[in-house]
Amino acid sequence: MPEPDRTLRLVDTSVWIRADRPGHDAVRARLRRLMVDGRVAICWPIRVELLVGVKIRERWVILNEQLSALDHLPVTDATWHRAARIGHDLARRGQTVPLPDLVIGAAAIEHGVPLWTVDGDFRRIAKVAPLSLDGWEAGGTA
Repeated sequence: MPEPDRTLRLVDTSVWIRADRPGHDAVRARLRRLMVDGRVAICWPIRVELLVGVKIRERWVILNEQLSALDHLPVTDATWHRAARIGHDLARRGQTVPLPDLVIGAAAIEHGVPLWTVDGDFRRIAKVAPLSLDGWEAGGTA
């Protein structure tokens, strides 16, 4: 029997939002399983995007505390430099990607972890940089 995958994953904002919406039970279940297994990481751009979207102050405090319990991948000067290079490479192809996505993608590359996302911008990043995307689809495994 194959060894279960214990790889840490950087979980993008798009996944957290989808897991919180009705009708996405498979995403929510996988996210919960990965969290229980200690295989979920975030970085500050993801944390900020999630916190900015909270409308109620008390919920903001609770979410901030919950997010602080997750593994955080540091965003360093090297991460920012890599993000700039990726953005430049995409711009030369006539494509743009939002700055937070460039930094999130660069953080995943820098730390050697796959990124779980449902945001198509990261597929564009993966075409110009060695970004590993978690290929899970609802109904799939991993």
